[in-house]
Amino acid sequence: MNKIIKLLSIQFSLIFLCFVTTNFISYIYAQEFEFNAEDYFFSEQIPSNSKDTVTPTDSEDTDKEPCIDGKIESSAAVLSATSDHSYTSNFHFVKKFDQNGNLVDSWGTVGPNDGQFIHAHGITIDSQDNVYVSDAEKCNIQKFDQNGNFITKWGTKGIGPSKFMQPESMAVDSSDNIYVAEYARKNIQKFDSDGNFITMWGQEGNSQGEFKKPWGVALDSKNNVYVSDQTLPRVQKFDSDGNFIDMWGKEGHKKGQFVHQHDITVDSNDHVYVTDGRENSRVAVFDTNGKFLKHWGSEGKDEGQFIENHGIVVDSEGNVYVVDTRNVRVQKFDSDGNFITMWGSLGCKDNQFLIPHDIAMDSKGYIYVTDSGKSHFRANYDCNNNKVS
Repeated sequence: MNKIIKLLSIQFSLIFLCFVTTNFISYIYAQEFEFNAEDYFFSEQIPSNSKDTVTPTDSEDTDKEPCIDGKIESSAAVLSATSDHSYTSNFHFVKKFDQNGNLVDSWGTVGPNDGQFIHAHGITIDSQDNVYVSDAEKCNIQKFDQNGNFITKWGTKGIGPSKFMQPESMAVDSSDNIYVAEYARKNIQKFDSDGNFITMWGQEGNSQGEFKKPWGVALDSKNNVYVSDQTLPRVQKFDSDGNFIDMWGKEGHKKGQFVHQHDITVDSNDHVYVTDGRENSRVAVFDTNGKFLKHWGSEGKDEGQFIENHGIVVDSEGNVYVVDTRNVRVQKFDSDGNFITMWGSLGCKDNQFLIPHDIAMDSKGYIYVTDSGKSHFRANYDCNNNKVS
């Protein structure tokens, strides 16, 4: 009996030591990267003294059904559904910059109406410079002109064609058809530029044409579709009708391997760029057949480093723009991954970000960045007081 008691005592001590060590490391990590200790936590570790009733998460890495009822008719109802966010009245979810990071325009306030958002997420631009923005909370896609004037919208909460539970990144083909990665329902949906449903493919699984958490979607010059999967460390390639062509990648830290994929884009040479947002914290580049070409980046807050890099886009000269989400900035690199410049800081002004997420570029070279607002790990930031509450 004494031996059993001693063994149980040792086991309990080890569990307690592991718990204390894990939390201490999380605290040090938060301080090292200049996060408020209550501002950097996982959904299972919500602080009891949090002032925000939203359930923030470490990222969008939890399966959830976030979409609110599309029949909500007032801003008050929306804010009640998502808690008091303390947004300033002129906080904007879409921000437009030139290629040096100078602010050009911004639009989209919090709310349920046309041109408003709760959680702006993915963004893409068609050949006419119309801008499409997905809202992971309102479960819809909104279409704007290049000046932010609302044109149309589509999508409601649900399962099936033209329905979403968590629409993420988007991409446009040569005919201006829109492809949407549906993170929660494990599929890709395809629409024309007016939002009319064309086709969809994918389901949950590990096999060809199946997904766990499809995040990024991109197209090459031949309208082949590339999808990055946040949970399955691979890229899948399809034709424009969703027929499987190829896939590559596996979990790891070596060349061509992934840990936590986010977005994906294709340049004018049909090179495929993938943001690997944790541990590797880098951009990986492949040819159209999945042959590894190069990568750059590491975890940190210095130039050329990332903490949870998300959206990515390449301009006509081969310069690469990466949304460095937890460092609340955008970084610009040349085609070899050499750092050029960066912009952004934590705040609610139009040249600042709360959670910069996705990025796109129009035909004139202007850059559009979605700011997810206070949906996740910056949930305690008070725009009115310019501080973490």
